[in-house]
Amino acid sequence: MFSSRLSFADTTNALSKAKAKRLAAGLPVLDLSDSNPANAGFAWSATDLGPMLRRDGIQRQDPDPLGLASARTAVSDYYSSRGARVPVDRLFLTASTSEAYSWVFKLLCNPGDEVLVPSPAYPLLEVIAALEGVTLRPYQLVQLAGEWVIDITTLSVNRQTRAILAINPSNPTGAFVGRRDRDVLRGFALKNGLAIVCDEVFLDYPAEGVASPGTWAGEANVLTFVLSGLSKVALAPQLKVGWIVVAGPAVATLEACRRLEHIADAYLSVNTPAQLALPDLLRRAEPLRALVRTRVAQGEATLRAWTTASVTSCTVLPRPAGWTGILTLPPGVHEDRFLMNALSEGVWVHPGYFYGMPTTVPSVVLSLLTPPDALSAGLQALDRALKRT
Repeated sequence: MFSSRLSFADTTNALSKAKAKRLAAGLPVLDLSDSNPANAGFAWSATDLGPMLRRDGIQRQDPDPLGLASARTAVSDYYSSRGARVPVDRLFLTASTSEAYSWVFKLLCNPGDEVLVPSPAYPLLEVIAALEGVTLRPYQLVQLAGEWVIDITTLSVNRQTRAILAINPSNPTGAFVGRRDRDVLRGFALKNGLAIVCDEVFLDYPAEGVASPGTWAGEANVLTFVLSGLSKVALAPQLKVGWIVVAGPAVATLEACRRLEHIADAYLSVNTPAQLALPDLLRRAEPLRALVRTRVAQGEATLRAWTTASVTSCTVLPRPAGWTGILTLPPGVHEDRFLMNALSEGVWVHPGYFYGMPTTVPSVVLSLLTPPDALSAGLQALDRALKRT
């Protein structure tokens, strides 16, 4: 009766079952993987947000498939301040970055076609692709001199390959797509007639002292779709606005926009109040982003101090950007066994393999947005879990 695209809904794992059982028993679970900024204390107040959402114009529906011109102008200005010229007629507003992915997959792929994706990467991509009938094929990112770079030997195509995805910066590694890898991706896409899809939701969160290589929104040589949204840029995930920037050669860009407009017009999914609020949100977001960067830096320092003081031989991988920390476990420690022990101590974190981290080096992934007291308590619990593993 049901579509095979939802086959992932029939699977669960022992860790998730154990967590659900603990919660059902009324036992506490401290979630160190929670990356929702509002849950970490970073949210717009009702005093600030209320007037933005009560603008004149919310009473009317005057739908534009691309999104309200005022909102798209604000997004264009956002990119101008980052050194990229983005015409407003090359911008499409969506209800989220996830929806932006689904529209781009609809635009580029027939059912059964494939998109190349980096590994490690955020696992939500697999779900979105499955729902669009698209196959993901990974290419590997490897650490070279402390940096994550593309293993060129893992790049390959077949007759059904339509695009290659980049994440700038990556989740969970936080690695930017540097100059060398941009050249690799650009050359590979041109050689094989592929589009580039670039997810830049964490672009505004470089670590202190790390220079960002900047956005792909100014790409001129390859048809490119840059995705982002208010969830990270303005720390407003509840308002559900994302966007797609279409860049590249003029002819391909115009045709992509023409077709993408048909998709957008079929959904008209972005609500008017959020679009009217968007210009103010983007204009006023930087102080809140700065607070997040400070919290993340503090969390990373706490994590590193814990590994130094601990006798468990864990290490913290470098974090060029983003708000995720990767903790490598001592050799021989099995991730699932450790995480079961951690859950019995009342703490939840994600296993590294959940993101495609190399299984040769066991690791766990946690959110550096976690409030300081909660992070300290969680690390103490992880220490106890490691000693039992």
